[in-house]
Amino acid sequence: MESLRSDFGSTEAEMRQLHVMMVPWLSKSHIRAFLELAKKLGAHGLKISFLSAPLNIRWIRQQLQPIPEIDLLELPLPSIDGLPEGVESTADLKRGGTFGLLLKAMDEWEKSFEALLERISPDLVIHDMTQYWVSPIAAKMGIPTIFFVITSASSTGFLLGQEATVVEKSTIVPDLTVPPPGFPSAHVRHSSFGARKHRDIFQKKEGHVNMPERWSMCFKGSWVIAFNSCVELEGKYLEYLERTTGRSVLPVGMQMPDLTPLPADERCLAWLDVQKPHSVVVVSFGSECILTQQELAALALGLEESKLPFLFVLLHQMAAALPHGFVERTQRRGLLVTEWAPQLHILAHSSTGAFLNHCGWISVSEGLRFGVPFVTLPLQYEQGLNAKLIAQELKLGVEVRRNEEDDSFSKEDICRAVCTLMVEEEGRQIRSRVQEISRDLTRNDSQIYRANIQSFVSLIKQKVSCK
Repeated sequence: MESLRSDFGSTEAEMRQLHVMMVPWLSKSHIRAFLELAKKLGAHGLKISFLSAPLNIRWIRQQLQPIPEIDLLELPLPSIDGLPEGVESTADLKRGGTFGLLLKAMDEWEKSFEALLERISPDLVIHDMTQYWVSPIAAKMGIPTIFFVITSASSTGFLLGQEATVVEKSTIVPDLTVPPPGFPSAHVRHSSFGARKHRDIFQKKEGHVNMPERWSMCFKGSWVIAFNSCVELEGKYLEYLERTTGRSVLPVGMQMPDLTPLPADERCLAWLDVQKPHSVVVVSFGSECILTQQELAALALGLEESKLPFLFVLLHQMAAALPHGFVERTQRRGLLVTEWAPQLHILAHSSTGAFLNHCGWISVSEGLRFGVPFVTLPLQYEQGLNAKLIAQELKLGVEVRRNEEDDSFSKEDICRAVCTLMVEEEGRQIRSRVQEISRDLTRNDSQIYRANIQSFVSLIKQKVSCK
């Protein structure tokens, strides 16, 4: 992997304008990560065609100022029985439909995508985890593809290693509580409950391509695998993936947007301004994770019992289910936010002392960027594996204890985890480690990140010049 990074030293002046098409999965977090990479590639002189469903493109236009290097392309999703009209991202699924139906709708893009690809004829396609059909289509036209993985290298390696075990041993479902052979960590694995919850993703059904199979085909069909990570954080997992898949694996750094100016009287920041340094527990689960009423009660009451200041960002429909009297009892030391909150600015604030979240990889990246230690409370997908990486392997946070049988947690579990991080000596040591790795990662702006992107651009140039 190190040799891959050092072999390419082309300057931007040597580049003609190359045309790259980018196709993220239909999720706002995936779209954001792809957009950040698109902006970096555009800044290096590449022309970008960025493809998604119409409502997602409209959302992007609302989020971004026009960028000349990025051409936004719409491709309508076909009608799928059971998927309501207007559901075009995972964030919309709360209005009806399922992940599987949205996935099926995107798979129906295949023929329309082929026609579009033939028409615009880019030099390269960068695609996401679900579109296993992109590489075969592009190969027919002599167009190389890159699989851009926005999740952690550790969780990806675990998933692919388990899929290889299924294929090799012809088993139905692997033991997800045990790392796959050769995996470089004994810590990154599923709990007993997590293993039972995720075993269905390995089920093989006629006419259905499951997620591990999709990932495996994306790896096999792509010329290079790019990761939303860096050697400094996940070096041994990137090496494991390169060794076990036989594909070149290139980290492109943690894709995070810049801090944009906000009004001086922004509510969250104004509240943080009057708190003590590193004293506030920030609680946020993004726009897609939904807690049950039992989980929400345990979380809220645990925060209350901790006696610590907190800033709680909660979707409006969940806020209505908070325990009776919670807001009134905690209003002197807590702030409940039920609308959009400037998470990057909140994490960057000097009063923020901990980040209690679901361990989605984008949120992990944001916390690390600003040196904020974690209280991990994973809820779905690969988040449990990320939580193990953060809390057990890298010692950058504290896990909320969970019941192995049903994954439940109590108010005492929340209170204990928060107080361990904020009050006890163990928490002081964790904070020190997080701040140290943050100093390394924030050098991305000059050394690490620039080197990753330059290597990536040079690699693209070399490949296209050889076509």
